[in-house]
Amino acid sequence: MTKDDRGQLTLFFAIAVVGLLLVAGLVVDGGAQIRAAQRSQAVAEEAARAGVQAVDLDALMRGEGARVDPQQARLAAESYLRASGADGTVAAGTEAVTVEVTLSEPTLFLSLIGVGELSVSGSATARLAVEGTP
Repeated sequence: MTKDDRGQLTLFFAIAVVGLLLVAGLVVDGGAQIRAAQRSQAVAEEAARAGVQAVDLDALMRGEGARVDPQQARLAAESYLRASGADGTVAAGTEAVTVEVTLSEPTLFLSLIGVGELSVSGSATARLAVEGTP
């Protein structure tokens, strides 16, 4: 009796290729997700900084102290978000601006198994720094 081994290598190769593609997908698309998360965090931080620079000059000139103009801060942060191509929300008060950003990153390998994009988010709060305060 002889055993017929024809086709065994082909089956092993097919299974190995699928496994390698999944690992490659995790590496490539996982790296893309990490980069997108870093970008979303950076955009949130910069938008918050842009917003907190909107100091209420009228209040400052009246001697009421330094404070953020919430409406101008929100407009400045939203303008930064638009310029960077990111979607997000902005909350502005008289002392701080908080920005939350959400980005979607298309996948390369994981789209083969139905995962077309990965969503990431970042958030940051910038506070008005006044000389002589902690």
